[in-house]
Amino acid sequence: MRFTKAAALILSLSIAGMSLAACSNEPEPVSSDINIISTQAQGKNTGALPHGVVDPNAESENFVFKYKGCNLVVNTVVDESKFPDDDYVDFETTSCASPELTRRYEFKNGTFWMELYPGSESIYTIVICNDIVSTAEGIYIGCTADQVREAYGEPAQSTDALLLYEKGSSELRFSLNTNGEVDQIFYVGKY
Repeated sequence: MRFTKAAALILSLSIAGMSLAACSNEPEPVSSDINIISTQAQGKNTGALPHGVVDPNAESENFVFKYKGCNLVVNTVVDESKFPDDDYVDFETTSCASPELTRRYEFKNGTFWMELYPGSESIYTIVICNDIVSTAEGIYIGCTADQVREAYGEPAQSTDALLLYEKGSSELRFSLNTNGEVDQIFYVGKY
């Protein structure tokens, strides 16, 4: 019982820390225990996120995250009917990119989460937080930068802390720790 309460407290604090860190205006990830890249579209739009970005070609042209037979794709309308009933929680929260409320879905006890554009039903970002799940190409938390390059080729942008790939109206970002290993994965909608 005491262990369960402690584990729940640690998970809650971790999620709160990730949410606060995600609101950073820094363009590059900051080295820390939690390495989050801002979900704001940096250099593309200085205002709030648009409402209801839906790309009719997203299913065929964007990066796809597959989870239990469900394709999750940024810039598409979320379809809750495809989610396992007991596998997620959803709630409204403020987005760091907009003062408006947005819907957030957290899956499998924090394994990954996704956020919708404020005031809409379309997916803005999907963030993988641990190695229980992987990308469709088999990349997971703990893979090396070389493994990412083997799976996806050369990135559109890269630093010691980030590999960024572009496809359709989406970006796929791999945050790297100081050992050159993936520590978070982000699918982000471009608008």
